[in-house]
Amino acid sequence: MALPVSMEDTELFGKTKCLDTELPVAGIKLDVETFDQMFNSLTKLWWSRLIISVRGYVINYYLKSEETIFLVDDAFINLHRAIVEGDRDTAHQILNDLDVVTNVKDIGRVLDDLASGVQISEEIHPFFMPATQDAFRRVFGPAELRTYYSAAKQKIAYFVFMRIFAALQDRWKVQSAKKKSIRFEEDPEWQPDDRVVLFEQFFQGNRTWVLTDFDRHVLMCWRPHGVAVIFGDRYTQTKVDEGYKLCSHCGMLEQHPDQFPGCPKCLDAFYCSKDCLDADEDAHTKKCH
Repeated sequence: MALPVSMEDTELFGKTKCLDTELPVAGIKLDVETFDQMFNSLTKLWWSRLIISVRGYVINYYLKSEETIFLVDDAFINLHRAIVEGDRDTAHQILNDLDVVTNVKDIGRVLDDLASGVQISEEIHPFFMPATQDAFRRVFGPAELRTYYSAAKQKIAYFVFMRIFAALQDRWKVQSAKKKSIRFEEDPEWQPDDRVVLFEQFFQGNRTWVLTDFDRHVLMCWRPHGVAVIFGDRYTQTKVDEGYKLCSHCGMLEQHPDQFPGCPKCLDAFYCSKDCLDADEDAHTKKCH
């Protein structure tokens, strides 16, 4: 069964002046049976693009805060590792933990208070309450001030992701109830809008993709096809046809033609950095000679 995700879907990715990080009043509930159906039916590529889309949507509200981008990226990397790079158990674990996190009363305010150094009784402290402490420590880390500070920033990523996942979970139930068999197809025309990554305009005509930790993680996870996973096959092929090259190791796309130096011997390999050149040296040397 198909479950399309589009960044033009305003129910999922609302185009508002400020990011809505509020959780539903009724709470969010992970339905294990529905999750199992989704996890077994939807491909790793679908889950990866979901996380890429939510992450891009979130960080574009924090363009001027490098610290927030860094911490939010860590949260989305954790989601990607557990859901895309892991298995059903790791995916279920993080979603179940986030189910616990998002259903603690006034959790947004509680995390902000902890980050500010406000003392909270262990009886109502989510990092110490028996019913919640394991989930909070798995998601955020040990019970200490540094963790609380990070959690107050990372909650943005987890709250928005869980809200969007809950909406998709509900849509899946509705489609399942119709009992229609729909073949799921990957979309080679998939072209997310500009919010999927961070772009900066340095001067007229030079719009540059700002690579952060999350982008690098996805590129290496899907190496050498990470750019196509993020931007879509059609976008990537169009750029290649226009003369842009892909890094021969990680698959990174040039920001402008002739940016990546080629191998001086064969001119068939191009590298975005010395790290990629060094990482690919042994494999390329065999081809080159």
